[in-house]
Amino acid sequence: MRLVAKLADFFNGVIQLLPNHVIIKLYSIGRSYFMSYYYKNNTHRYINAATSLQPRVLWGLKFNLPLMNSAGMFKNGEGYDIVCRQGAGGYLGGTSTYNPRTGNIINGVKLPFVKLLKSGITINCLGLPNLGDEVLSRQKIITDGKRCPIGWSLMRSPDYNEEESLQKLLQSLWLYHDNLQIDFLEINESCPNVKVIINEVSNVNHAVDSLAKRLIYIGENFLAQRKRQLPVIVKLSVDIDYEYLKTILNILFKYKFDGINLGNTSVDYTNIRLNIVNSELKLFDYFVNNFKGGVGGYALKQKSLDLCKCAVDYRNMVNPDYEFHVLRSGGIDSINDIYASDRVGVSMNQWYSGYFTNYIKYGDMLYVKF
Repeated sequence: MRLVAKLADFFNGVIQLLPNHVIIKLYSIGRSYFMSYYYKNNTHRYINAATSLQPRVLWGLKFNLPLMNSAGMFKNGEGYDIVCRQGAGGYLGGTSTYNPRTGNIINGVKLPFVKLLKSGITINCLGLPNLGDEVLSRQKIITDGKRCPIGWSLMRSPDYNEEESLQKLLQSLWLYHDNLQIDFLEINESCPNVKVIINEVSNVNHAVDSLAKRLIYIGENFLAQRKRQLPVIVKLSVDIDYEYLKTILNILFKYKFDGINLGNTSVDYTNIRLNIVNSELKLFDYFVNNFKGGVGGYALKQKSLDLCKCAVDYRNMVNPDYEFHVLRSGGIDSINDIYASDRVGVSMNQWYSGYFTNYIKYGDMLYVKF
């Protein structure tokens, strides 16, 4: 399987010589085929090698390591056995929506995606393809014995108006609440790949006001009524302003959310462009101008760390009277990123682009050698 990943990476470099639209189409097709193959043909042995990273306990759940996959890697609950065998700290499925979605088709490209190898970033505009929460919340994720905590990422569907989408999200939360395999939930408020979200973040004040209303609704109608210990965290984009972050944190503390995840992708194209290698600028510009979407990878490394430090410092200053954790995602691809997270007080890290970069290097040993 690692050889397949290496070959894919090699051909990814070759196709960069083609016209931009062709590059994006080939990347998008290749990504879909690779992920399908990856789910079906990965390791059947457990990795027992020692690692310098130690287990970590959050909300009474023991995570094997302070590192796990981020949302988007296993949208429909695939791959649990894979990451557990590799020694991941935990597993996160989704992001899913109440209704099934086929994802975006833009300019003739299905599930647009591209990788800028030299710049160390990916850009995607997948549009939340998933089977829908009514199906996914009832599936059996564990097949051969539980070995790491299971989380699920979900978000309100862009296919309904604001009020109805929030009601549907509440229904989904209860569906996952009733699936006892699920150990924690992540509400994704950071996806830039659907039109309604892009419209919101174009006006920061409106976005925060809208987000605040949603969080209060969830706090009153779900968190306060949970029938079992089911931690719920909220995932925000790295594009959020520090002051607005504090405003949101105050709401999270008041309504007893269990944590915040700062990272995912970014639509701050102007600043990200400063980190793009000159030879990849035309492809970057072509993608963001024609497909939009979220940027992930190396360019988010420092921003995600800075935001997490702000969140940890503010949590420590407020000192809520319950267990609240700060998680980090975005730009994590080395052991030094985990050490940096530890220094600022991050409890758990999630990776996506960095996962596949390290899989090409180390194969199934990536969690113990990266």
